[in-house]
Amino acid sequence: MGDGSSTAVNQVNYTVECLRDITAQIELKASSRSAMIASLTDGSTETFWESGDEDRNKTKSLTLTCGRGSVPRMVYIHIDNTRDLANKVTSVIFSAGAATEDLSKIRVVELEPRHVGWVHCHLPGPYCRVIKVELKGPDNSLRVRQIKVLGEDVGKGIVEANQLAPMVIQQKNCEAETLRVFRLLTKQVFGKLISSEDRLVEQDSKEGSEAEEKGESDLREHMVGILFSRSKLTNLQKQVCAHIVQAISMETARVRDEWEANLSSQMEAGTPTQEPKPAEPMILADTYCFELLSMVLALSGSTVGRAYLAQQLGLMRDLLSLLHTGTPRVQRQVASLLRRVLPEAPPQQLANILGITSLPPTDISVLTQASYKPENVQKDTQGILDVFLGCITKALSVQVKVKGGGGLVEKAASKGVNSISLATALNTRVKNSSSRWWLRGSVPSDIAQLIIRLVKDMSMGKLSEEWARVTKSAVAESIMTLTKMEEEQRQPQECLYTATLWLALASLCVLDQDHVERLSSGQWVGTDGQPKQKPTCDNHDDGETLAIILCSECGNLCAECDRYLHLHRKTRQHQRQVFKEEEESIKVDLHEGCGRTKLFWVMALADSKTLKAMVEFRERNGGKMTSSASAGTCRFCGASSNTGLLAIGNVCADPECQEHARNACTRTLPCGHPCGGVKDEDTCLPCLHGCKGADGMTLKQDADDMCMVCFTEALSAAPAIQLICGHVFHKHCCRNVLERKWVGPRISFGFSLCPICKCEIDHPTLKDLLAPIRALYEDVKRKALMRLEYEGLSQCEAITTPGARFYNDTAGYAMNRYAYYVCYKCNKAYYGGEARCDQEAGVGEDYDPAELVCGACSDVSRAQMCPKHGTDFLEYKCRYCCSVAVFFCFGTTHFCNPCHDDFQRVTNIPKQELPHCPAGPRGKQLEGDECPLHVTHPPTGEEFALGCGVCRNAHTF
Repeated sequence: MGDGSSTAVNQVNYTVECLRDITAQIELKASSRSAMIASLTDGSTETFWESGDEDRNKTKSLTLTCGRGSVPRMVYIHIDNTRDLANKVTSVIFSAGAATEDLSKIRVVELEPRHVGWVHCHLPGPYCRVIKVELKGPDNSLRVRQIKVLGEDVGKGIVEANQLAPMVIQQKNCEAETLRVFRLLTKQVFGKLISSEDRLVEQDSKEGSEAEEKGESDLREHMVGILFSRSKLTNLQKQVCAHIVQAISMETARVRDEWEANLSSQMEAGTPTQEPKPAEPMILADTYCFELLSMVLALSGSTVGRAYLAQQLGLMRDLLSLLHTGTPRVQRQVASLLRRVLPEAPPQQLANILGITSLPPTDISVLTQASYKPENVQKDTQGILDVFLGCITKALSVQVKVKGGGGLVEKAASKGVNSISLATALNTRVKNSSSRWWLRGSVPSDIAQLIIRLVKDMSMGKLSEEWARVTKSAVAESIMTLTKMEEEQRQPQECLYTATLWLALASLCVLDQDHVERLSSGQWVGTDGQPKQKPTCDNHDDGETLAIILCSECGNLCAECDRYLHLHRKTRQHQRQVFKEEEESIKVDLHEGCGRTKLFWVMALADSKTLKAMVEFRERNGGKMTSSASAGTCRFCGASSNTGLLAIGNVCADPECQEHARNACTRTLPCGHPCGGVKDEDTCLPCLHGCKGADGMTLKQDADDMCMVCFTEALSAAPAIQLICGHVFHKHCCRNVLERKWVGPRISFGFSLCPICKCEIDHPTLKDLLAPIRALYEDVKRKALMRLEYEGLSQCEAITTPGARFYNDTAGYAMNRYAYYVCYKCNKAYYGGEARCDQEAGVGEDYDPAELVCGACSDVSRAQMCPKHGTDFLEYKCRYCCSVAVFFCFGTTHFCNPCHDDFQRVTNIPKQELPHCPAGPRGKQLEGDECPLHVTHPPTGEEFALGCGVCRNAHTF
């Protein structure tokens, strides 16, 4: 080349064209074993076509005929000689032409004995309607695993593919080469840990913190500990780590940009999503980042490695960013890394990374003082745990209700209840420049559960004692900020769009009993931080009943006295004010794993298991009580009014409330509160307001707790029942669950258990629904135990091994192992195979109940019914061969063992191509005329019953 300034560079433009997969439009024939042809086009290299005896010592061939609507351009076949050791292919000849008699040889390919991969041939023109692939090998038979034909539709031409910019191509190549270099370096510097432990690392990230306590993780930790046996890293090891950290930093910036662009496109379309949809391109795009994190996760397996990584402030910042912007598998990797690194990083170091000026006070009692003003109650100022709580809050589904009023503006739902998520509430109000940018977007529920476990472990001291103190204080501070909100922020229309409320809901998901005992304000606290005497009700004048309202005319009043003294129209206009100390007082509870906080103006609760939350705003006017407060209030929905039914009673005109009133108990308890139970009960439901009963006991729940069945209304919003286990739920919710029964075709009884403690649901008012369910349970249990005994598994290891899930629980193991279905015709339970078959086939809720028919009601059952055992133990012929069936899957199909192992292929063979009797396992045609079962049966592909298996095998039963 000459001087660059005077040299003209010739550029060649290339066009990238995209061929379409037209394999489905191709007619495929084989020189032998035509029944196995379907395995060549099923999209899996786990299945195969194997030549048979018909073309033994002959050339094996596959003939492809293309229809008139498409033009083939490329043919691909997949050969795997490493797995098919006795069926190798060493030569492939491609021929093509307009018809079978016009074929001409196009390409010959000689293959190595260890060849694995695709062999292709370019077809020269549009006249190639018939393609013949001839195969040769050293063995009597050979195997081909897949065939693909690419081409175009007639008249449409080839589609021009999306072309990548040169910079994008260069970046992808650079990433691949960089990752290769990193792997080679780490293999040389740190040993063979990285190359051999990829799968374990990915599995570790998916299983989360619990997997790190397993045996495989212990072994991996030991291996890394040997590699890092020195007291510090060598210079070479530090350089390798530094390069990896720098690469992660660059990937973090790229992922953040893509995440921002995706959010912007969603906002422009006006469709914020609650759950991210990681399409295939996203999974491909995160491979580089995922592999880098996998290496860092492996390198963090020792104390020396963790200490070094904890000092990389840039890495910590990048991990917190990827926790919100990465794909789910990247987020799992990050969660595992943080669990390992945080014990080596003190809280102050993380605060410096996040730009937090001060940590919350370690003494939780300081937070309850009126003089304490947390910084993060202001907008765009975050706490040290907010970046973790943000992951939880973005997965919450929140029910919002304004008690005593209607629904929210523009989104009013029935009875003022609305469903909302952070993606629809806060995304539009958080700017890109905000320090709380990570509140945008959404997080899958499984990632939120990982973070909940991480924060709870931090609070319990499993990471370090220092982190335990800071975590407890940070969670408490997040809840206490609700009491410090300004008056205008307490209005529902404004409060729902503040980060303070959402972070408080996330904090309720990680609440522990220590918070309950130390946060609830048992005393009023003055500005000097000293306890203040609470006033008592002047109307009661007993020196015990506490007052919460100050009336200019009547003095200090409790809530009940305020209501009754201001019923008259002359007293309704009295000026009344709620005590400021009462407004700012807070009560925190933890009921059955559900965290709850109650303020004068709002009640919020969240369940960490279901990631559901409830926010109920109380009707108020800046603490001033108006005449509306003396209006009638519905005892169920909380609506208030001076007219209609509420003017003369305590139930509004809403049809649901009227239905609840007809079913509710009308008695008054000894404590003075109305009974919250159902009518005609022999014993009333204990008081839902925490009052002790005659036995001195109180309920585990109260009126403000959510019904854990519906999780949309408080227990006081409908007549409730107390189950035998002691938990309380709405009666109509329990009935709805029992009426709907199980989900999907397979019988299961989880719906009939208490949602909290998993004891059996039992109450006198549910007897009409429970009776048939219990009868069905006993029937399924009896049949499952008999089948377990018949198969000789009643003393298997799963039952006799101490500590196993079903130790000494034979019935539980049998019902978990076998799947039973309800016959559509006779409504009886019948055996439907092993439960694992449904899981492998992905049987879901979308099914036709009419297809679930037992053997006795089936039209194809031709055997006589056993007078002793009925149809429960009928043996059937395998649908796809002449063998005795062992499996009955999907509620419709019987399989023998070999056909069951290959069910994905045999079930896709067209019925007309199945072998006739005698038929061997896996759809193989046998020679001769005599059936191996020595019976006359319908053609292959239909069901046929052989008789009672118990009676035929009585000597083994």
